[in-house]
Amino acid sequence: MIEKLQKTYGILNSFEKLNSKKFNFNNIKDVNELLDLDLNQYANIDKENIKSNSSNEHKDLILNIISKIDTLESKILPKADLMNSFSKNIK
Repeated sequence: MIEKLQKTYGILNSFEKLNSKKFNFNNIKDVNELLDLDLNQYANIDKENIKSNSSNEHKDLILNIISKIDTLESKILPKADLMNSFSKNIK
């Protein structure tokens, strides 16, 4: 489970790297698809097993992932909304 959480955190780091570069919708879309597939895999994991076997390391990684998602959302979402409004004006 630790490896799975670290993979998710790595995908979120990719978003952070993209955010520091010139905004490119296609790159964001590609990484978002990776994250979507990764998050969907969590649905297949036995939730009770996670609860009963969660270590402090698991909990810390989960809190870090949630924090990173919140931070990235506040940075990337305004850019995506701006790009969306521009694309609507162009049509």
